[in-house]
Amino acid sequence: MGTVATEVPASLRKDVVRLIWESAKRGRTITYGEIMRKCHVPRGQPVRNGKAIGDVVGLISEWTRERWGVYLSAIVVHKNTSYPGGGFFGLPKIPAKLARDEAGWTDQRLTADEKLFLRNCQRKVFAWAKRRKTIG
Repeated sequence: MGTVATEVPASLRKDVVRLIWESAKRGRTITYGEIMRKCHVPRGQPVRNGKAIGDVVGLISEWTRERWGVYLSAIVVHKNTSYPGGGFFGLPKIPAKLARDEAGWTDQRLTADEKLFLRNCQRKVFAWAKRRKTIG
């Protein structure tokens, strides 16, 4: 699951996958805050070695994209915007016209095209989760 995988405890990765998966099965988004609360990650604190919860979520999304063709992190959103953060557009295989470099990851403002892409990704995640019994 990439280099972050060795820097984040396996138990935390499993807990985060489970939480996102449960939300996907219910056809709903989940906030970064909900994940942090349920995984006992203090707000604004790295989970380990300077890695933030967004790094963990991104790692999971890379894994689901490679394995099943869906960006699972599309349903992990900010409470105030109902969309993922700008870092979503730094994931591998994002369409070139939407891809952001690292400097743009912290910008939470999204263009109309980015929002449309995210809504489509969310629909794909929900449809995919409905067809599957488990993840893994």
